[in-house]
Amino acid sequence: MVNIRSKQRKIVGGWTTKSVIIPIAITLAIIHAIVISVIILINVNSSRLSTIMQNYGQYIEDATSLQGGSSLLSETSSIFVLTPLDDNGEVNYRSLIAYANEIKRDRRGKDVLGRFMTYDVNSDVIEKIKIAAESAEQMLVIQRRAIGLVRSVYELPKIPVLDNLPTYELTESELSMTNEERLAYAAKMMYGPEYSSYKQLVSENTTESVGKLRAELSQKSSVASHNITITRIVMWVITILVILILLLTFVFMFRQLVVPLTKFTEKISSGDSLDADHGLYEVRLLASSYNGLLERKGDLENALRSAAETDALTGLPNRFSFNQLLSKKDERGYSVAVFLFDVNFLKITNDTKGHVAGDKLICDAGDCIKECFGNKEGSYCFRFGGDEFAALIKGCSRDEIDGYLEKFEALQKEKGISIATGYAYADEISESGLEKMFLEADKKMYENKATTHKNRI
Repeated sequence: MVNIRSKQRKIVGGWTTKSVIIPIAITLAIIHAIVISVIILINVNSSRLSTIMQNYGQYIEDATSLQGGSSLLSETSSIFVLTPLDDNGEVNYRSLIAYANEIKRDRRGKDVLGRFMTYDVNSDVIEKIKIAAESAEQMLVIQRRAIGLVRSVYELPKIPVLDNLPTYELTESELSMTNEERLAYAAKMMYGPEYSSYKQLVSENTTESVGKLRAELSQKSSVASHNITITRIVMWVITILVILILLLTFVFMFRQLVVPLTKFTEKISSGDSLDADHGLYEVRLLASSYNGLLERKGDLENALRSAAETDALTGLPNRFSFNQLLSKKDERGYSVAVFLFDVNFLKITNDTKGHVAGDKLICDAGDCIKECFGNKEGSYCFRFGGDEFAALIKGCSRDEIDGYLEKFEALQKEKGISIATGYAYADEISESGLEKMFLEADKKMYENKATTHKNRI
């Protein structure tokens, strides 16, 4: 014990106020720099999310305007062709005013298609917009012809806005028609199968393109929002916990080291003798307590890390661990398979047999998944939700996946459980990110779950 105390006195004797304060100040400065970097990253991600929302808002608005403009032109031209005269026997030109105003706007088919060719959207969306735009232009051709036939029978009033109406030269066969025949032929074109098919193509393709744009927006904004959320959590956890710990440590060190040394200085100035045993004892006790705190801090961090990364019920890594794995970037050089699982009929088990039975069902599902997918080197199993599990296997082949699934199906029957399954596979991880594979596997898993529940019903 004497030797230990002597060593402690020798180590502590080299400490000064400067050697304690400066490292703490430097550490705080580094933490502040890290926090600022995280804030900048949050702003970048927020800006990216805002840009995505604005861009896709414009895309969706353009696609919707194509259908809206086409519908307005179709409706107003149809009204004129069907009822060219009002109740007073005068030319019903009011619908043509709306038609003329609309045709000047830049939401016609070719205008919208031109803008979409510059947008960063899926090629399927552009193809749908192209079909809708071409169909809308064909509708304009028929509208111009039908309006021209009616105008050849009824002369329009001299109103400036009507000068915007497209002109149409009647063919020889149309010129040979009677007025009644021209009116009937115009109505036939506007309500015929060809015009209806173009109108349906516009509606169907714009609706599908808007749906695809909304899906793209949802996916991209979800990823960006997820990144922002994770970054904010990291920022606040690091900022609050670490800075709080460092500040408390600073206060503790100041009171236990700087204050005693200051008292020693006052006694030296007055010429009094130093209470060496008391002073050395407090410093020695501080050093011993501090070393013990560091050791306990390491044990606590390990315990907290284990608690944070492990699911308490099944013992499998939890969603935090799964998200850490998904967030890895620049991975390459190996194949990978991502499996997602969802325990079927858990709610029924909880409602009929109680939550203890439900917990056992979750544990059995976790054991089944771990036994089938967690025994190979480079394989990982997770429980990241109430009844949701995941597995990731590195370096596997497509043929091996069938073996895993067959074994898994057999083990489910043996244990008397049902688990919905979906997976995604990539020969080269660098060509398909884990987050994208997760979404693909998640979609397949829910399709499998829906089928299972439907068959049970």
